Amino acid sequence: MMQGLHARDRLSEAELEEISLLADKCNQYEGIELKLNWNMLRERSGAEISDFLYYESGQLVGFLGIYQFQSKEVEISGMVHPKHRSQGMFGKLVQAAKKECQRRDVPKLVFMCQQGTASAKAVMDRWAIPYGYSEYWMQLLEPPVQEERGRMEALKLREADAGDDAAIIRLNVEGFGLSEEDAASLLEKPNGPGPRTNRVYMAELAGVDGACRTIGKIHARVVSGNAFIYGFVVAADERGRGHGRAILAKMIKVVRAEHPQAAIALEVAVKNERALGLYESLGFRASKATDYYEWTDALQTNRS
Repeated sequence: MMQGLHARDRLSEAELEEISLLADKCNQYEGIELKLNWNMLRERSGAEISDFLYYESGQLVGFLGIYQFQSKEVEISGMVHPKHRSQGMFGKLVQAAKKECQRRDVPKLVFMCQQGTASAKAVMDRWAIPYGYSEYWMQLLEPPVQEERGRMEALKLREADAGDDAAIIRLNVEGFGLSEEDAASLLEKPNGPGPRTNRVYMAELAGVDGACRTIGKIHARVVSGNAFIYGFVVAADERGRGHGRAILAKMIKVVRAEHPQAAIALEVAVKNERALGLYESLGFRASKATDYYEWTDALQTNRS
């Protein structure tokens, strides 16, 4: 019978199902939808420990996952069964994650807390972990406005290949303020056997001479009828010309062509008013928000 804390470098199908059932209980209790990055949970490489499970009498009652996008920062998402809270269980999960981050030489933990989760905010307040920023989850609820025909015809989205790696790294640096090393680490590998879920598209614009230039990139993931748009960047020297709107409108058309009934969503920082206005103008509406609390190395050394 499983008991106590267990670390995993890869999750089994049975463990993924246990995590899903636990998330359902927590979501129903709090009236929220926890952000657990399911695609990453299902695709762990097995190269390092990223997930921690806590059992009581064979039942999964606590879970915490580490999601690393940058060399010096990880995101953390976790939960504890409503009937097993206030017993120090989440603290044990965090301590295990902290030790793993120290092993990786990662000084910063960013906790993802769904807005409306009183229990999560109480923990952040009790541990004096500062609030950092918030992101909206936005869903496409209205038909996108038709773009100018000429602009749409001139813009091309093509799937990226290995020859685009340098351009993708440059755009990740420009768009997300990453180091080249971190930007390179975000390069996506082609899907293996089975359905193609993740795709990267290069946005190209034809000039009057017929030659094309890369003006940005955009990613799409389609799983079980749900499409998520991410990694969207317009090249720094191409901004302010309406290209972002055209690229996103084109991406929606590409998704709809293959998956007519797909639910389409994306995320945007609450403070990014320009992007927020763009997405709203194309029919996206905010349905929930995630607050991020940033725990730095100095704070870690003073918390148990």
